[in-house]
Amino acid sequence: MLMNIKRVLPVACAAFLAVFVAGCQTYEHRYGEEAPNAIEVDRVAVLGFRSLPFSFEEGQTVRSPLTGSVFMGGHVPREITQELTYRVYQELSKKYSAELVPPEEAWQAQGALNGTRYEFDEREVLIKIGESLASDAVLAGYVYRWRERQGTDYAVSRPASVAFELALVKVADGSIIWKSRFDKTQASLTENILDLGTFLKGKGRWMTVHELAGVGLSDLLARLPIEKRNNQ
Repeated sequence: MLMNIKRVLPVACAAFLAVFVAGCQTYEHRYGEEAPNAIEVDRVAVLGFRSLPFSFEEGQTVRSPLTGSVFMGGHVPREITQELTYRVYQELSKKYSAELVPPEEAWQAQGALNGTRYEFDEREVLIKIGESLASDAVLAGYVYRWRERQGTDYAVSRPASVAFELALVKVADGSIIWKSRFDKTQASLTENILDLGTFLKGKGRWMTVHELAGVGLSDLLARLPIEKRNNQ
């Protein structure tokens, strides 16, 4: 009997580790939704992130006007959307071969619609922005929550929390050809053993909200299914 237990124990341990690793991988990817294959687009207008045009209380549920996804909302400082948009544009410029229309031009095109934009729904607005910039697609999204940690690298009373999404909208028909989201409140490894990926990316520290958002942006943009440069 003892011999049988000794033989079975290593196999059981190996099986547990396989399930544990698979669980980590599933957790790390489940917040993103993206097309499986590369999408051919020659010119993309980077409208980037925006905040919703109405205010809501922290913890209030909010629905995306672009994708219909549901998020837990919170205060988003005005300057954050612009900061994250520039980060997206810089990363795309380094890695992807598509011609990019910079955010400033996309914002100008959006501003030109200010008198009429509320006559259209969200996708119609993006179509008109893309058409005015002769683009195949528009990359746009929203920041729904931006909460800084309260504490230090190794002790917090409240962890950082952030939620945002990006979508690639086809100008020809307004269809969403790719979308992905990041919605996370950092947890300690003991609180959520399956969130090992975020724990390692934070080097065992409690991240600031900028650091946590950086992890999310990198993950989202790495899976953007448009052609990368040859050296990537």
